[in-house]
Amino acid sequence: MAGLSEFAKEKVKGYQIVKWQIATAIIVTLIAYFYTNSIVVALASLWGALTAALIEISLIRGLSKIEKKQSYRPHDVLRAVYRNSMGRFMLMIVLLLFAMAVLKLPGIEVLCGFVMGQVVPVMARILMIKR
Repeated sequence: MAGLSEFAKEKVKGYQIVKWQIATAIIVTLIAYFYTNSIVVALASLWGALTAALIEISLIRGLSKIEKKQSYRPHDVLRAVYRNSMGRFMLMIVLLLFAMAVLKLPGIEVLCGFVMGQVVPVMARILMIKR
């Protein structure tokens, strides 16, 4: 198991990924708007992409909390990681349901923006490995 000090390096990478996610959210929103000429579609894709960015920020904050505990026992780390993952999952559900149920944004566009936002961290990690 890697030392928790590695999380400090991961935080820097994580914030770089969040910047890429926000840039991608803006680009996806502009493409959606100019392709459909609908502000509702553009806002739906923006909401989905920003939801993905908020989940990444929640991951980084969770790693920071784990690092601050200074408890390196495996079961404590696993418990904290599990709580963080459940919190991020609930955050995602609440934000996506809020967009579709309360704001009445089109579901497909929200989910497409969310998927684009989720692809960014995967691709960023792949590109970071090659460096």
